[in-house]
Amino acid sequence: MRTKVIIMSLVAATIILLISFYPGQKSNQPLKVYVIFQEDEARILLEKYKKKTGQSYELIRMSGGEASYHLLSMNKTGIDVVLGGPADLHEQLKNKGKLIRYSSHVADEIPDIYKDKMGYWTGIYMGALAIGVNEQVWNQDPQLADLPLPERYEDLLRPELKGKIEIPDPETSGTGYTLLASLAQERGEEQAVALVSALKKQSPSTTFSGISSAQRLAVGEVAAVISFMGDQLRFTNSGYAIQSSIPPQAGWEIGAVSILKGGNNVTAAKQLVDFVLSTDAQTDYMNSAFSLPVMPNIKIHPLLSAVNLEKLMITYRFDIAAANREELLARWHEANKR
Repeated sequence: MRTKVIIMSLVAATIILLISFYPGQKSNQPLKVYVIFQEDEARILLEKYKKKTGQSYELIRMSGGEASYHLLSMNKTGIDVVLGGPADLHEQLKNKGKLIRYSSHVADEIPDIYKDKMGYWTGIYMGALAIGVNEQVWNQDPQLADLPLPERYEDLLRPELKGKIEIPDPETSGTGYTLLASLAQERGEEQAVALVSALKKQSPSTTFSGISSAQRLAVGEVAAVISFMGDQLRFTNSGYAIQSSIPPQAGWEIGAVSILKGGNNVTAAKQLVDFVLSTDAQTDYMNSAFSLPVMPNIKIHPLLSAVNLEKLMITYRFDIAAANREELLARWHEANKR
């Protein structure tokens, strides 16, 4: 009888131990998430994740450049997940040995082009760089009213647009770096730095992040910007008169998710990856962020129905953008130091 009791106690202890590590169980400590897209969009996803799993979370909003600096330069630990941001950021983290491999079963349906073949990051949305124009500002400006709307980056260099455009800073913004890196792959680093530097000289300032450029465009502080189309469309959807167009050979992003080494909540982190890759979560995000889904068979938002993706630079390589980041930004900084 005593032997039976001991065996039963050992079995019970084993079950308790297994349950404590079972992925379906919530952690007592919050999941810490660096979010590289808009906070309101992230809260929609994370609140649904919390409701589904019971797992609490801490959201830390970062731009792509900030996240790169904190995680690579400062070697920051204790963060569990990087949610969003261009794939080249996740490639940098992978190359520096900062990520845990995790190939979610949910990702099986996602085309290979949208995920790391080694399983270090997986795409959750896709977005394209676009030129955004505030039509009201444009039409009311006597210098601009009779000009055609810009279709190419070079069109933003017209003298009539001096001080009336804005671009995000490539050093702090993932959007800005996507612009610089895609131009470098298309035209070479020298021409890319020269063009983006010329665009900067047209701008009264460079913004810290891509969404800041879109916000300033919406409220009429500038006439035109370069940012990701989804950031522009969220304001179009709110009634602002913004015209968005993709320039020829435009850069684009795969917004990805990855799990960091040094976090305290690997099990919950894997749960979150599974959740954000699900069809329901992708649909929710697409409808709030006006992004293009990477999961097949999700109906895109009507505002994206007319988007001509054939203009995108289909040869853009995120791994090259990641590998060349330090050198390219050094050239940019040298060309633009005051």
